[in-house]
Amino acid sequence: MELAEAPMSTSTPEITPLDYTRYDFKDPETYRLRIPKGLSREVVEQISKFKDEPAWMREYRLRAYDHFVERPVPDWGPKLDEIDFDAYTYYANPLLEGETKRKWEDLPADIKNTFEKLGIPKAEREFFGGVGAQYDSGTVYHKIREDLAAKGVIFTDTDTAVKEHPDLVRKYFGKVVPYNDNKFSALNSAVWSGGSFVYIPPGVDAGIPLQAYFRINAKNVGQFERTLIIADKGAKVHYLEGCLPVGEEVLVGDELAPIETLAEGRAVLNSDGRETTIEKTMVRPFDGELIGITPVSVGNAFQLTPEHPVLCVPREKVQVSRRTTRQLTDVDTRKLLATPPEFVPAGELRPGDFLHYPINRTEHDVPEIDSAALTVLGYYLAEGCVQKINGCEAVTFTFNIAETEYVERLSVAIHAMTGKHPWRIPQPEKHAVSVGVYSKELYAFCLTHAGKLAGGKRLSKTLMELPPSKQRVLLEAYYEGDGNVYERSGTVHRAMTISRQLAFQVQELQARQGVYATINVREPFDETMPDGRTISHRRMYIVYHQVGKRFQAVRRSGNAFLVPIRRIDRTPYRGNVHNFHVAGNNNTYLVKGFSVHNCTAPIYSTDSLHAAVVEVVAEPYAKLRYTTIQNWSKNVYNLVTKRAVAYENALVEWVDGNMGSKITMKYPSVYLRGRGSRADILSVAFASEGQIIDSGAKAVHSAPDTSSKIIAKSIAIRGGQTSYRGLLHVAPGATGVKAAVRCDALLPDETGRSDTYPYNEIHEEDATITHEAVVGKIGEEQIFYLMSRGLNESDAIHLILMGFLAEFAKELPVDYALELNRLIQLEMAGAVG
Repeated sequence: MELAEAPMSTSTPEITPLDYTRYDFKDPETYRLRIPKGLSREVVEQISKFKDEPAWMREYRLRAYDHFVERPVPDWGPKLDEIDFDAYTYYANPLLEGETKRKWEDLPADIKNTFEKLGIPKAEREFFGGVGAQYDSGTVYHKIREDLAAKGVIFTDTDTAVKEHPDLVRKYFGKVVPYNDNKFSALNSAVWSGGSFVYIPPGVDAGIPLQAYFRINAKNVGQFERTLIIADKGAKVHYLEGCLPVGEEVLVGDELAPIETLAEGRAVLNSDGRETTIEKTMVRPFDGELIGITPVSVGNAFQLTPEHPVLCVPREKVQVSRRTTRQLTDVDTRKLLATPPEFVPAGELRPGDFLHYPINRTEHDVPEIDSAALTVLGYYLAEGCVQKINGCEAVTFTFNIAETEYVERLSVAIHAMTGKHPWRIPQPEKHAVSVGVYSKELYAFCLTHAGKLAGGKRLSKTLMELPPSKQRVLLEAYYEGDGNVYERSGTVHRAMTISRQLAFQVQELQARQGVYATINVREPFDETMPDGRTISHRRMYIVYHQVGKRFQAVRRSGNAFLVPIRRIDRTPYRGNVHNFHVAGNNNTYLVKGFSVHNCTAPIYSTDSLHAAVVEVVAEPYAKLRYTTIQNWSKNVYNLVTKRAVAYENALVEWVDGNMGSKITMKYPSVYLRGRGSRADILSVAFASEGQIIDSGAKAVHSAPDTSSKIIAKSIAIRGGQTSYRGLLHVAPGATGVKAAVRCDALLPDETGRSDTYPYNEIHEEDATITHEAVVGKIGEEQIFYLMSRGLNESDAIHLILMGFLAEFAKELPVDYALELNRLIQLEMAGAVG
């Protein structure tokens, strides 16, 4: 997704994009208006008809379409011949035309939730003078602060501007970027939808930025927003466009696995309790507070980043009263069971909210694992071990001397499996009896399906996927061997193990029996015995459930349990956080058994197309900054035309960062048409595996005493390709021009590629022109120096990269500089070693 673009400021409106890769979610495709795939004259007419546009706009669109058809795809940059223009939908609007909302609460729930996850309401309240949001083809929300509106500032979507400000739009629309400028400006001019229209009246200082957010949600839907920004004489404006920590564990069906160990293709469970596979893994740096969630089963506590969506039923929707209470049962059970769970950012969860714990529905029977085998395995988990006695494989068990019934049951099961009668050796001094059998087959069977040693006991995937009726046999034997029963407000069934993995597996098996078992943890401690000996007790996991209790905190709802949160903590954390995207439409996985959402740009196997046009007009003495940090998904063709015109003594600044997309072609330009006008263009490109970022800048000097500065920085790593493609033009009569161009490229490894294609056309002899170009690598001595100061290799390289980009980062608002830092760290993950 693209963060945002913005105009400059001493007080200038600006657009800065947000990182849409954090959740990687896609919403259901529910559109009020949608045109079938394909591009034709009829499609263009239908778009215009939907919008009820004036005749001049419809005719403009049709002229643009005719030019698009006639004009060939450019052959001078990255190869675009794989684009099938008939494979895209050119109009998909979740609202009816004219339904753009001015109140956030009026938005449809799914769209509102999407942009709330991206932080729009918070951003609107705290930082920006106006906020716009576009969802595929439709502008769904636009609002400007009342104090700016009172000054005459217009900030609306471009469709609305065509109807409400027709004279202004017609005066400027297509004048900076005409439809026949290039093939993709023609495409945009034919099928454009949405975008922002900004007008700052003469002498008005917008003061704080205006921001827009753009999101492609649906598969094969292109986005073609049209943005038009006019800073009138003396005006100023700035326009901006807009996980889990290491060690946290995900349920992969048969066991819990640390999230950082999971790879593409690994099977995991989703919120339906069904198995799915990981399609894409993600890692990014995080420096902030983690949210620690402790449910009533304290052993299932987990941590995640504040924005990570968690599936739950908020307690406030189902509680009996609003009074403060510590009783987690103080809810209306019927209402609770009737309320569908919803995704809530972890940072907004409260104690008492009900987490969603689905029951594993993966089931594969293995006929040869019968009740005798499961009985043996259950007792083995509790009391058994494998060992070699005099070189022979044996399986032995130790019972209390009074547990004769269990010994007999085990002996019968062993004989059924092996045809052998096990030995029984009483040990009166220990109040115990030893049971065992020599059997190579049983030795291997127990080792394969239940592990060895007390701390290494665990159930195989085969056992975890058996039908619940068979698993019940194993559980009964296990609880007989390692459990106890006592009365406390009902009957408590409890089992204890030092194997953490086994505790969670038993909890999962109990869920398949219709029982939610909690896990408590007894920490290690030393005990001094009466004879002076010290016994060290290891960490113990206690799995228990209660039958017959009048009030139950946990409720069963369909194929899941609703488990209340006991406590929420916040912990400072600095390090990598991980996430992944799973196959199918469910987009969820389980952390310690609880449902969470994927980490926002939707991932599709097919490509998407973003072909925007931005026109910026800086009238005399105006100042305008336009900031973009785009991070589109890496299946997006990002083909954008952005151009500004600066008149007498006006200043235009482009701050342009490009990190996402499959192919980007973008060359922000400033045409200096008034004496004394200035242009500052700062561009950054970062290309990783599978990416081509062809970017640059253009400064066209058409008036005397104008000046421009272009700084372009690029980083290409892991086979990524960056190109600087720039133009510096000084027209005849444009005397006294001063212009500087600097291109810096950094290649951190041997596989990246960087090219420079500068074009200088100078038609006045008194012009002062400088051009520098440098391509460098990271020196081993630099890395060695930083590592000698305590940094690891990855952190050392990241620090060097951020130093290389410091000139760009310092021009960003603080939040966006931090975001740039995180995106760089994300792209660098795995680049070392």
